[in-house]
Amino acid sequence: MLRRNSAPSIDDSYFSSTTLTESVTFSPLPSPSASTTNSAARTHQHRLNAAQEQRTYRDSCQRLISHIGSVSALCQDLKEANQEKFPIFYPINNKPSISRSQTLNVDTHGSVIMDAVRRSSVTTSSNQPEFVRQLEQHRLSQELNILNLDLKVGHSTADLTTLESKSIANLLTEKLEQSLQHLKRLHARVADTSSKVLVTGDLNSGKSTFVNALLKREILPADQQPCTSVFCEVLDAMLNDGLEQVHAIPTVETYNRLDPNTYHIIEMRHLYKVITEDYEHYKMLKIYANDSRTTQESLLHNGVVDIALIDSPGLNTDSVKTTAVFARQEEIDVVVFVVSAENHFTLSTHIFIVVNRFDSIRDKDRCKRLILEQIRQLSPATYADADDLVHFVSAGNVDLEPGSRKLDAPDFARLEQRLRAFVLENRTKSKLLPAKNYLANLLMDINILSETNSKKSSNEYAQATMELEKDLPAYQNLLRVRDRVLDQVEKAAEVAVSSIQMHANNKLNQAVENIENAINTIEYPGILLIWQYAQDIADSMVQKLLKDVRQEEAHARQDTSVCLERIHSMGTEHLGVYPLTADVQKMCAKSRDRRVTIQVEATDFFDLVLDDKLSGVALSAGATAMLGGRMLGFKDAVTSMWSVSNLVNAPNVRRWVIPVVGIASVGFIVYVVSDMRSAVERKLVKKFKNEVRETGYVEAQSHRIARESRKVLRVEGWEIQTRIEKAIEQKEQKRTDTEAVALASKETAEYFANLLKKSGLLLEKVEMVQTDSHHLVKEA
Repeated sequence: MLRRNSAPSIDDSYFSSTTLTESVTFSPLPSPSASTTNSAARTHQHRLNAAQEQRTYRDSCQRLISHIGSVSALCQDLKEANQEKFPIFYPINNKPSISRSQTLNVDTHGSVIMDAVRRSSVTTSSNQPEFVRQLEQHRLSQELNILNLDLKVGHSTADLTTLESKSIANLLTEKLEQSLQHLKRLHARVADTSSKVLVTGDLNSGKSTFVNALLKREILPADQQPCTSVFCEVLDAMLNDGLEQVHAIPTVETYNRLDPNTYHIIEMRHLYKVITEDYEHYKMLKIYANDSRTTQESLLHNGVVDIALIDSPGLNTDSVKTTAVFARQEEIDVVVFVVSAENHFTLSTHIFIVVNRFDSIRDKDRCKRLILEQIRQLSPATYADADDLVHFVSAGNVDLEPGSRKLDAPDFARLEQRLRAFVLENRTKSKLLPAKNYLANLLMDINILSETNSKKSSNEYAQATMELEKDLPAYQNLLRVRDRVLDQVEKAAEVAVSSIQMHANNKLNQAVENIENAINTIEYPGILLIWQYAQDIADSMVQKLLKDVRQEEAHARQDTSVCLERIHSMGTEHLGVYPLTADVQKMCAKSRDRRVTIQVEATDFFDLVLDDKLSGVALSAGATAMLGGRMLGFKDAVTSMWSVSNLVNAPNVRRWVIPVVGIASVGFIVYVVSDMRSAVERKLVKKFKNEVRETGYVEAQSHRIARESRKVLRVEGWEIQTRIEKAIEQKEQKRTDTEAVALASKETAEYFANLLKKSGLLLEKVEMVQTDSHHLVKEA
């Protein structure tokens, strides 16, 4: 008897069981062959059926292995994109699940993958393929299976809406990493061609004979008495570097073929003794044997499923518990129960029955009827599929001679075919189907993430593009305003400064020209205090000019204040209200010595230059003398003067010269003293004007006042320029950020749209992989 292995799979946590297609009922009483030719033809057909089933299984394996690699590359790319370039937006579904009746009215034309699925699923049937309906239901519910983030802390569940996008991206990265690791395990499982068949049954039921018949070689000892006392696993010698050896294993858990300390090597010729005698310290024997048959016919190494046969002791021995442990191993794909045709048996599950030693039964038809009737009563499911599950054979009649071309009996050939098919069926259930389901669910999750992120990124790109277009006129207007306002501010400031400088220059020049008015109010203290009077005159002129300078500074403040308000209004017109930063009162606030200094000297009290009347008389007298001299002649004038001097004798001259000279000196002194006030005034005024002119005092002060005004106006100009530049900088930064968002959104949308297309095409290919176990068994 043979049944499916019920060992749990590592995929049980991910997938629910898939109901196999109902078995087709065959006649429980197959008719015997009519001739040897028909028997050979049927045997050959069984061999062809087995080869076809293996090719179908191998094709499914290769396709799944290829798709696992593609999905792994897709997940790796998505993981790297999530970490470095495109953080994944996780779709959080806060709505109740949509019922199946509601999904029929939902439009799914926006999905690229659904379009691809629809195109690929157009058939003559009006019903959609099951995977298309699952995909639509999966998408509409917006619930992820493999990449679902279910955060539980103790008995509470964290709300994903409260987490930052970076935290969610990190969680998705961990999920993707887990999926990549699981894909590696799936790849190893699907690519692994090894499979184990555990042969067990009643004592002396022909288990070892059955194993030898399957191997077409007498490896295990067979006797009329029970001889197998230890588990014997027969494997391909290629797994042992091509060497035929027997490894006697004391501890199965620690066995390592590369570590000789974990087993003892026994020669093949001593195998019978080890098996038949009670070697309690050996728990298992691993027999590495060569299979001389072709790869297609071989069980041990056919490239599709390399089967290892495990011969076990009888079930009514102390090894029952050990057999149960072997049967629960994940690597055990099939458990074969061998019973003797002479014995009765009980059934409890859907099992595969091998009735051995059928050649010893004389009334074979009656035996079949009795056994099938028992099966019908105890296991209707097995009876309904008896053509595949019940086999009557005689393993002892199989030719075990090496190189023999004798064909097996059709019944045994069919048994061998069904054994291969049943192994393939169980491997399909335990390896291919879970891998396919995991790939499909993972691709559906990637499809949801891709479609959600593609739509979200497309919306963000459209919104960013719209914001850029909407903001462009304001940005261009701001650039025009900057140039225009700054030009207006500069012109207004220059006009005001030029006016202030010109006004100051004119006023100060007038003040210098009329500086003598400053001394009119000074009282003359007399000749004795003439020096102090001169000092007062100098100080008065200095103070008068300084006063005029301060008046010009005040006038400049007024004009600057008016211009400042005008410039400030230009700024507020385009920038809005902002405080006035420039302070007019700080103009010319620094205390600097702006005086014109002149020194009073002794020469300033004497001015021998005659006034205009006296100068005219002297000039007239001189001209008359010159003219008279020319008219009288110089010689005659000299002669006349000599004659007069001769008339006056020396004593007379002495008497009148001294008084004349004294009177003249006294008159000159009186004149100088009386003219000293006017002289000092004239000399100091002239000296002051010369000092002002030589030092460029007026130009310096007017330039200084204009410079102070320009500083104040420039402060406001700088404030306007700074605010405009800051506004432009903020606008440019905002546009730069928006452009970056638009570019990133565009790249993200293109990436996820491409990922959506890839996942859709890959899902379509995965769903086309044939993993229907009943189809694999019945296809031939």
